[in-house]
Amino acid sequence: MLRQLAVSIATLIALSHSSLARAEAWFEVEVYIFERQSQSTEQWPMAPIETKTNRAIDLISPVVGQAVVSMSNESAPCTLVYDADANSHCAESTSTGTNTTPEMSNGGALAISGPSTSNAVTSYRYPSVIPSEIGSGSQAYASQGSGPVLLASSQGQFASIISSLSRERGNRSLLHMTWQQPMMGKSGSVPIRLFAGKDYSASYHFDGRQIVQQAMASAMQGTNGTTGMMTETSAPLLPSPVWQLDGTLNIYLSHYLYIETALNLRKEGRKLMPVAADEASMNATNTAAPPAKVMTPYLMSIPLEQNRRVKSDEIHYLDHPEMGMVIQIRKMAQPNA
Repeated sequence: MLRQLAVSIATLIALSHSSLARAEAWFEVEVYIFERQSQSTEQWPMAPIETKTNRAIDLISPVVGQAVVSMSNESAPCTLVYDADANSHCAESTSTGTNTTPEMSNGGALAISGPSTSNAVTSYRYPSVIPSEIGSGSQAYASQGSGPVLLASSQGQFASIISSLSRERGNRSLLHMTWQQPMMGKSGSVPIRLFAGKDYSASYHFDGRQIVQQAMASAMQGTNGTTGMMTETSAPLLPSPVWQLDGTLNIYLSHYLYIETALNLRKEGRKLMPVAADEASMNATNTAAPPAKVMTPYLMSIPLEQNRRVKSDEIHYLDHPEMGMVIQIRKMAQPNA
């Protein structure tokens, strides 16, 4: 009786390990996104589409950003150069021996929240323009039980495709990267954060409105009334990046592979906007009249929102009047422990 019970338990354990291995199927993903010059007259939404980045995995910031890790129990933050390995080491050094959960802030900075005793937070300062080619410093491979892993540029397979598309007039590369990740069902999938190109935060708000320089100057005025002087108790806050391309790519497995894109492409243009309140009051002849409107510089938002079923190992192209995405999801062997 005991022998039969032991055999049954061993069988159940083996079946559970087998189902776990099947649930964690690994794939290699390669993505290339480019901008194209278009004469499209399509009317785009007035505001950017909502992209939920609070749960997204950020593989780009450690490569292009300057990590700044602050600790509540340390006097000086850990500030590093633009180096992926050093950034990772800086972030890990604040969470040794703890279980940390990565979260994405609204500004696109990756925050690693440690235990309540240390309150370690990692954020990033970014260059004004991000290079289109994103990859790790050396060849990388995923390990069993790990999350998505960014690969080196040399591990990609799109060189000929990128060369061909780049030769077409009006096309400009925005982002090319390759990574390995486990594929889950839709409920358990976690999107990958994608952002690239120019940071418009010095000139535009996220909603597209132009930043008025006079307002910025008055905001910099200290309590002593001297413009440009910060108070001793307030630290200068970096504006949240407004990237030329920003959003998420979610891939999940449900009998078939599915990809969901929620991306915004930003382009400078002009829009009919109400005149500022002070100017309107100077020009208005009737206080009851609606405010006048003038053509004003505006940061347009062009969405790429698609949900498509795809096949592994096939190269898929997502077409759009203003941009294009080439993506391939390749089968790979189960990573080693």
